[in-house]
Amino acid sequence: MIKTEVVIVGAGPAGLGCAALLKQMGIEEGELIVLEQGEIGETFLKWPESMRFITPSFPSNGYHQTDLNAITPDTSPAFSTGKEHLNGEEYAQYLNLVTQHYDIKVNTQTRLKSVVNLTDEEGFLLETDSLSIRCNFIVWAGGEFHTPNVNAFSGASLCIHNSEIQRWNEKEQGAYIVIGGYESGVDAAYNLANEGNKVTVLDFIGNNSDSYDPSMVLSPYTAERLANLSLLGQVELDEEFKVASVQKKADQYVVTSTCGKVLTSRFPPINCTGFDINLGPVAELFDYQVNGYPLVNKFDESSKVRNLFLAGSRLYHDPTLLCFIYKFRGRFFAPCSVIGEELALDMSIFRHYKKAGMILNDLNCCVEQECFC
Repeated sequence: MIKTEVVIVGAGPAGLGCAALLKQMGIEEGELIVLEQGEIGETFLKWPESMRFITPSFPSNGYHQTDLNAITPDTSPAFSTGKEHLNGEEYAQYLNLVTQHYDIKVNTQTRLKSVVNLTDEEGFLLETDSLSIRCNFIVWAGGEFHTPNVNAFSGASLCIHNSEIQRWNEKEQGAYIVIGGYESGVDAAYNLANEGNKVTVLDFIGNNSDSYDPSMVLSPYTAERLANLSLLGQVELDEEFKVASVQKKADQYVVTSTCGKVLTSRFPPINCTGFDINLGPVAELFDYQVNGYPLVNKFDESSKVRNLFLAGSRLYHDPTLLCFIYKFRGRFFAPCSVIGEELALDMSIFRHYKKAGMILNDLNCCVEQECFC
């Protein structure tokens, strides 16, 4: 039995961002454990080779402008890798450097099997494949890449989810159907078209939304690549085609819209409808909002169980979804402030984080656009 104060689940940007902040607050080595079922940056290591960050990295710390993809104010993926749009392996390399610099203890290849909420006074009992852990605080930063959405429409299991593809240049030449036209859908179409394939993108989101929130509209990086696709003449976009079902008939895949329109392909459609919300063994310790997102209070703490916090891309404070690193990193302070108060840690580092723009209190930040031109 290992006893500690804080367990962070997930060694991705959210988990390591919280861990790095706690280390800067002076948490003792024996008071913090990070559990990771794979390797550090496991999600990014599984990205297709051609996938890149849609947000640019730039080492502008000297100008008091934090790198958009950094998880602490004093680090920069661009500085570490010399790249503006990093691939998954390069970002995992950056996360490893952060882990080393802040001396964060990460238990890799350690799968969390169960979590029991003992009482408010006694904390939690965690069971992994090889460890039993008692702790007082849990920060769930397990991410979403391990739970692809395979239930978005009837017959989705017949498709290939984009997270299952490692190399687009290994796909057989021909005409492909991509279902889902947000960031991952355009990325799939771009890579397929670059290999000489014809691509039809269904349910294309476009840039017609009334929202300014980058969670709802295409990023400039993706929009620019989409504009380049139009020059190739290899891609057709259909924002009116809402997929109802996919069926396999003989040697054809038949995709039917909600209006009865039909498209066929000899290849399995590429499913780019995103990922499911799955909080693993802590799922029962959260209540949920109408839209399915976990319900948390102003400290990103479960509304159901004390001292259980959520960090990362599944944070939703109506109307803002904190789905990108530069959004959810502004909330690292929320669970860490509660933990810091309880453990009497030094919270003066928050001033540095605030100056760097990494403390987000105004959760309506993406509702209105403040740029005039």
